[in-house]
Amino acid sequence: MNTFETHLAEARKQMQNEQLAEAISHYRNALKNCRDEQKKGTVWAEIAWTYYRMNEFERTIEAVGNVFHFDPQYEATEDLYRTLGLAYVALGQDEPALDNLNKSLAIDRHSPKQQIALYELAKIHFKHQNHEEAYKIFHETESYFFQNQQEYWLSVLFYKGFIQYYNLNYMESEAIFEELLENASDGVRKATALFGLAFVAFAKKDYLKTINLCESLIKHDPHFFDAETVGFLTAASFYYLGRYDVFEMYFHQLKKNYPAGRYDHELTQLKKNIKKINKQN
Repeated sequence: MNTFETHLAEARKQMQNEQLAEAISHYRNALKNCRDEQKKGTVWAEIAWTYYRMNEFERTIEAVGNVFHFDPQYEATEDLYRTLGLAYVALGQDEPALDNLNKSLAIDRHSPKQQIALYELAKIHFKHQNHEEAYKIFHETESYFFQNQQEYWLSVLFYKGFIQYYNLNYMESEAIFEELLENASDGVRKATALFGLAFVAFAKKDYLKTINLCESLIKHDPHFFDAETVGFLTAASFYYLGRYDVFEMYFHQLKKNYPAGRYDHELTQLKKNIKKINKQN
């Protein structure tokens, strides 16, 4: 083997051993000893994927740009666009993420490697409240994830459940969250199902059930990702049940924990309502 081939082989070996920084070093040495433009493109593609695995997303984007520069006819273009899209997703840049994921999926939409691209595309649409488009894409990926990657399938159920909730299809939403709860294998995932069920119960004005679901949720996951919403649902439920004393406890705790919280206006209005009720009595 010549010097280029030696460094390239070593880089790939280090990649397999999860020694990613070492792999990058050998890839760069391979580039220094390479005169073939097309081969440089291949090396840069592998560098891009390595940087992605290292969570070096800006460097990932730069490396993919070098692939296009050295080898405009690079064969697996869908992989480049997918990698770009995922890097932009990680950076929270939704517009270029959408653009690149769509470019990748226009080339190949059905192979297993593209299902993550579809999943991330659907999440962006969900984030921007394009619920109809998000639901279609989540539904498209559901069968694959059910058969091959259960954790992603459970995540798809979570999103589909909330889309049905936002569309006021409470029966369908509840059924999806129940399926998620039944198939969740750990407390954290069960908590996400209970979270969805609590939203549905609150919308249906079943406030006692809402409280029970929120309490069960916290037992399953004491560090739940949206404790503020759980607190609000519980506080509001006690208000509508006429338990103003318990509402007051939650009100002050929420104000303390979230001084400029998302539910500040709603909580303040409920508090004012209690004052009006007390004056009337």
